[in-house]
Amino acid sequence: IDVVEFPNGLGAKKFNEKTFKGAIQKQLTDALSYLKANIIKSRVIKYADRAESDTIFNYPYEALEESLSNAVYHRNYELRDPIEVRVLPTAIEIISYNGVDPSLKQIDFDKGVVKARRYRNRRTGEFLKELNLTEGRGTGLPTILRVLSKNGSVPPKFDTNEPERGFFVTELLNHPDFHGSLVEGLVEGLVEG
Repeated sequence: IDVVEFPNGLGAKKFNEKTFKGAIQKQLTDALSYLKANIIKSRVIKYADRAESDTIFNYPYEALEESLSNAVYHRNYELRDPIEVRVLPTAIEIISYNGVDPSLKQIDFDKGVVKARRYRNRRTGEFLKELNLTEGRGTGLPTILRVLSKNGSVPPKFDTNEPERGFFVTELLNHPDFHGSLVEGLVEGLVEG
């Protein structure tokens, strides 16, 4: 699994990359730990009219965990291309090569409901399930949508690359309340670079 950070966008000359190697469960848990420690940010919102506060995240961890676990689960391991996690100023893209199984259609992802499920890597899924990293029952997409909604984030974007099916992209968009600091950082990066 490759994690590539573009703090000033794709056009900037500076980026950071980290490659996670080893057994697939180690790659997954190490990549998730790295993203949790280095990418996920929280913000506490206090209100004048009540004692309770709200905590929001730029990317809810559970949505990121489900998205990356699904990429590992559904990846075509006959191909040598790694799963790529691209951290951009306004989104995280998780790219898995050879895309999802042809039984899964773009229109279903757009509706947020995937009914037909064929698992390319059933044994990998069973292994990830034993490690409590997946459920293996088609719960990934509903979980991602629920967690993002609860956080106040916009829905994710999915690209099945139809009809070629050369890749599958899950795009998690940064929470709107975190955009201001990102835009300021982007402008500073452009002025510097």
